[in-house]
Amino acid sequence: MLKDFYETFCIKKNLLGFVFSILLYCFIFFLMPSEYIIILIVALSVPMIGVSPLQYSIERDEISKFDQILLTYPISKKQIVITKILETYIFNAICQLMLSLPIILMSVYGYRILDLQEGLLIFSVGIIFSLIMLPINNAGFMAFGNKKGTIMYVVLLVAFVIGFITLNFVVGIELLLLIPLNNWLLYGSILAFILNILGYFACLKIYEIKHS
Repeated sequence: MLKDFYETFCIKKNLLGFVFSILLYCFIFFLMPSEYIIILIVALSVPMIGVSPLQYSIERDEISKFDQILLTYPISKKQIVITKILETYIFNAICQLMLSLPIILMSVYGYRILDLQEGLLIFSVGIIFSLIMLPINNAGFMAFGNKKGTIMYVVLLVAFVIGFITLNFVVGIELLLLIPLNNWLLYGSILAFILNILGYFACLKIYEIKHS
């Protein structure tokens, strides 16, 4: 885990990419503060970057063949998969607290674009969407590797952004924000729970097949 976080935050290329993403989100928010931008960042974009530690570790492992060396260590494949999945959840929690939450608080108490209830709703949707997308992205990178996994990741992100824009024109943000928070939490949590269980077993099976 320490190796993977080192590759995420201490390798210059990865660190610059991460910092650039954060600055880009902040720039967009401060340049065009609106409900639309807040949802786009907090509920769609930030949840998608939680898989970064796994992506970076797979990239480096493919270059150095460390995944083969790791199999010689006194740890099981199950422990390796659990650790790699856990990294993405830790990183996602950090992103939620250090990026999404400040944006929501600034929107509620600074710009006053949202009221507290709307802010909590968007923040909660972002967390739920993170828990839905993490098992999908984790399984994708485990199955396809860094290059093909990145293509899948970009396609998913573009598809969700286009879907959000279309939904905004068809339904409107105002109607989405009127959906009770309890409904988002209930149905989203059920879906996230199911996907995380399936995602774990999928990642474990994929890893065992690729390293059999």
